Amino acid sequence: MSDPAADPAIRAQGKLVMFLASLLAARGVAPADEFARLLEVFALTVEETEPLEGAVLAYWASCVAAAASN
Repeated sequence: MSDPAADPAIRAQGKLVMFLASLLAARGVAPADEFARLLEVFALTVEETEPLEGAVLAYWASCVAAAASN
């Protein structure tokens, strides 16, 4: 798959994912690294039946994980 962030719709979805991760972390609901791990598990599940969708979700999970580690 080429860079998922090249598509404006996927970029918008990714911004929403990053926003949700930061909101959940700020409210003490789930740390961003935990959110990233759960999103990765979800991505693997989705990928079983929808490979492209799973790949996009995995991409955003990795972005959340990277942001959480900074």
